[in-house]
Amino acid sequence: MKLLVTFLLLPLGLVLCALAALAVVAWRRRYQGGLKGVQGVATLGGLLAFLWVCSLPVTGQLLQISLAGLIHGRSLSNPAEVQAIVVLTGGINNAGPIGWLPKPESLQRLMLAYELQRAIDLRIPVIISGGYTQGVQAPSEARVLAEFFARHRSEVTPTELEEVSTDTAESAVQLAPIFNARGLRNVVLVTTDIHMPRALAAFRARGIDPIPAPAIAVPTNRGLRPWLPSAYGLLLTSEALTEYYGIFGYLLQGKIRWADLQYAPLEVQL
Repeated sequence: MKLLVTFLLLPLGLVLCALAALAVVAWRRRYQGGLKGVQGVATLGGLLAFLWVCSLPVTGQLLQISLAGLIHGRSLSNPAEVQAIVVLTGGINNAGPIGWLPKPESLQRLMLAYELQRAIDLRIPVIISGGYTQGVQAPSEARVLAEFFARHRSEVTPTELEEVSTDTAESAVQLAPIFNARGLRNVVLVTTDIHMPRALAAFRARGIDPIPAPAIAVPTNRGLRPWLPSAYGLLLTSEALTEYYGIFGYLLQGKIRWADLQYAPLEVQL
């Protein structure tokens, strides 16, 4: 599929040039209904041009870098003060007879969390947050991740599961009372860098001021590849736009406020 999409995108520049030429010819001839024909060609050309720009990896990279630039949060001078590490899951896949497996994004996040735990203190709990996104017949995302790592890790580390939430805002809603009840103020939040701004805002909206620990996902490709249209470019742009839509959606639904996207120390008595 990726090869097919790439094959179709590469000659798109020639198609755009041909459409522009057709529009000019139609305008000059001024045949009956010609203006309508010009408008139709121009609309099609605009849509194809938008697709072309979105398929450039450099477009997706710039959008993702701008998202990562929105990460603003507090940090601790003394890592020993960390009281818990929260991991937001990133999806699971049904592997048929093998069962349910974490998506690569979920694995990346949890691997970072466990490495942080190893570096700081193995007694710090890792809280995996992710519910039944694939229906009640499938296991929760949190459980799939925990069981996957249990099969591949020899040491025993404290791990807790939050299996109710199905999105970022719900994770914050479910975890905030737990943090408050336990008096946890210094909580590290782990997710991908492009998802971190929305995640931080969701927790701040619930009165929690987490410490961001983003898993780097923004690509750093150089050379000619970022300027060649491809299915990979469409994927990068789609991931970035999904996060922007998610932020605006949360704002419109009242799940977060604009102020939650900006870092300001929260004065919360736990």
